[in-house]
Amino acid sequence: MQLTQSEKIKLVIGAIIGAVLGAGTVWTLMQSPTETDADGEIEPISAKEILTLTGTAAALIRGLADFRRKL
Repeated sequence: MQLTQSEKIKLVIGAIIGAVLGAGTVWTLMQSPTETDADGEIEPISAKEILTLTGTAAALIRGLADFRRKL
């Protein structure tokens, strides 16, 4: 598969964006919360929070794809 120079640049930019999003997601999930609830226990990350984060990342990627089409 032969890629043109502009296609190679787009692939590199996409890879960088994906790496940054992945690293940011991992960093966010690895942070321990500093706030505790009334009984002093820290609640674990819920599935709803992970789905919300994934949905937000998908919306960002969709926005970037729309922006790319406008270029």
